[in-house]
Amino acid sequence: MSDNQTPLIDHFDNSLHGKGSPEMEQRISNDPAIAEEWHTINLAVDAVRNAGLYEQVGAVKSIWLAQQAAPATPKGAAIRSLYRNTLRVAACIVILTGGAAIFKYTTTSSAGIYEKYYSTYTLNTSRGTGTQSAIEEAYNKKSWTEVVNLFNAAKEKNNQSYFLAGIADLELKKYDVAIDKFQQVIAANVQSGSDYFQDEAEFYLAMSWLGRNDVNEAIPLLEKIRDNKSHLFHDIVAKMSFTDLRIAQYKSHK
Repeated sequence: MSDNQTPLIDHFDNSLHGKGSPEMEQRISNDPAIAEEWHTINLAVDAVRNAGLYEQVGAVKSIWLAQQAAPATPKGAAIRSLYRNTLRVAACIVILTGGAAIFKYTTTSSAGIYEKYYSTYTLNTSRGTGTQSAIEEAYNKKSWTEVVNLFNAAKEKNNQSYFLAGIADLELKKYDVAIDKFQQVIAANVQSGSDYFQDEAEFYLAMSWLGRNDVNEAIPLLEKIRDNKSHLFHDIVAKMSFTDLRIAQYKSHK
């Protein structure tokens, strides 16, 4: 443990009760090394919360409360007993949370989040004319290379063809090319005032950024989708752990 971690942990604990140290806040703002340790502590706490360790910590708390209900002892002895019990509780919590935080940190990645939440888009024929085009048929057959070839050969392209070709590129792990196509859909909608394949393009653009290990670009899009309950992919994004995303973002800067 570094010399800074103990005062930082004290500052974190005091901040929970609205008694944070202005001096420590100033040190965090001015010293990049202290700021990084402060960020790590916050990530660890988020990871612990996300790991659902409250029941384990609650059990430790119950033991502590039971000890406090024990017959009264002389004042000085009570203070020493309270201090020792508090240290025991703190030690138990550190043991419980530390292991979970380390596990969470080491196993969380942009690629892992991508694999967990990515699924191939199912083409809804009601969006089209009712009769399938060649690119739609290739897409439904999951002939990804054929989809890309048909797109490249097409003289006229629209949001649907850009989007389907983008998914094909995504399936082929060509993240940069997929990103460009989804951005084309979004740009076309901005220019025309339409929303044709807008929600689809936003979600799969975010997934493309995750696949490319560029969490910084993915998070704003995912936050936008999460905050819009009418978005087609809101329910999927609402299930995502933004703690995991922040951890992956932090690790990408290491």
